[in-house]
Amino acid sequence: MIAILIGTNRLGSRTRLVGAQLVRLYHELGEEARPIDLGLLPIEVGSPRAYADRPAEVSRFAALLGEARGIVVVLPEYNGSFPGILKLFLDLLPHPSPLEGKPICLVGAASGRFGGLRAVEQMQNHLLYRRSHPYPYSVLLSDVEMLLAKTARIEDPATIKRLRAQAEGFLGFVASLAPEKG
Repeated sequence: MIAILIGTNRLGSRTRLVGAQLVRLYHELGEEARPIDLGLLPIEVGSPRAYADRPAEVSRFAALLGEARGIVVVLPEYNGSFPGILKLFLDLLPHPSPLEGKPICLVGAASGRFGGLRAVEQMQNHLLYRRSHPYPYSVLLSDVEMLLAKTARIEDPATIKRLRAQAEGFLGFVASLAPEKG
């Protein structure tokens, strides 16, 4: 199973639409994919007590990340970085982290011309710190509002081709990191 982590809790987020499209894409490729939507986290995650009394939804999401063969993080760029809710969620993950040793792929989404480049670069550094295995080929979605404007789905053939190539490559990367059976 591939977990698709929606890296925001913003209402009406385009990131959520991109994540839903990625779930469908991985299903087309024959891989089970499950979304993990940070918009479903309870307000208690922002409490100072959340570190001592981890909200049940954080534990449930952490278990899904642990079960996943690989993780795709769809992250928007807000104010030159990734969203605070994503950092808070990562901080609340148990130790050892379900990210450790896990192949992780990044898709940036932004209104600007650089497609979330700064957020993706910062997330790559965080993932290396967490001892995960970042997939080296990120997809950056620029002008995401225009990409999703007509049908709330990406229909641009070149963008779909890039997302498909990334997904196919990522599945190969995941398989290459899987422990040998036998």
